[in-house]
Amino acid sequence: MSIQKSVKLSPFTTIKVGGIAKYFSQPTDEEELKRVIFFVQDKSLEVFPLGRGANTIFGDFEGLVLSTVNFRGIEVEKKEQYFLIRAKAGTPLSELVKFSLEENLEGFYRLGGFPATVGGAVAMNAGAFGYEISQHLVEVVFIDWEGRLQIAKKEDLHFSYRKSPFPELGIVLMATFEVPTAKHKVEEEFERIRKKRKQTQPINMPTSGSTFKNPQGEYAGRLLEKVGMRGYRMGNIAFSELHANFLVNLGGGTYQEVVRIVQEAKRRVFENFGIVLEEEVKLVEGCSAYGRKVCGA
Repeated sequence: MSIQKSVKLSPFTTIKVGGIAKYFSQPTDEEELKRVIFFVQDKSLEVFPLGRGANTIFGDFEGLVLSTVNFRGIEVEKKEQYFLIRAKAGTPLSELVKFSLEENLEGFYRLGGFPATVGGAVAMNAGAFGYEISQHLVEVVFIDWEGRLQIAKKEDLHFSYRKSPFPELGIVLMATFEVPTAKHKVEEEFERIRKKRKQTQPINMPTSGSTFKNPQGEYAGRLLEKVGMRGYRMGNIAFSELHANFLVNLGGGTYQEVVRIVQEAKRRVFENFGIVLEEEVKLVEGCSAYGRKVCGA
């Protein structure tokens, strides 16, 4: 079992901001993962499951960061009108996007450009352009917090806007999708989406993606732009000039700068519109985590 101590976390997030994790592990198989779970149970540690860190920003973390990037691979079974796709948690989402383009499949192509893993995408119910990854989900294989292998059908799980039962239930190991063949050429729509992303999102800069969830009936980016957050900078962290809901690291940005600029954005939106923005990005520090529990729980 490989568990490292005092690991700098900035290389493991897409925005390249991060403090120090007390413990860090990248298990290579299911048995090693179980041993890591028993280790954190024994020490009563917080756990933060991590894919590619596309929507995560770390401060100093007093628990264990558990990376699933070594769990990779796809199995495909062709049916009459659809494909059954089994993808391990650490598989880059881009591989599913690529396959969907090759086979002209519905759904996944709308997530092109997401720097996420399959497990991370399922855990946050990633979505864009009217599509959510749970739409074609059939079942999830996961390890619960007692180290037991579990299989859950989608109908027994609750998914909503940018929310899933994971990692509260455990760590995603594999997801199975039933994806139909599209009746139109998805590559043409994919190219339109790709072009729009390039024009409106800072895809060539270190970013954590959407900072806030869209409030009901509104767009977070529009609200942020109205209160002057587009291009607004604190130290080396700023809201993008291209999209007011995307934080970017201008070089050497810190977690403390992230927290301050997020708080300022929330304050301005609330004072002007009476709307409390909810973070989509996970801000992780101390002994609180988007994971098994929080301090005092």
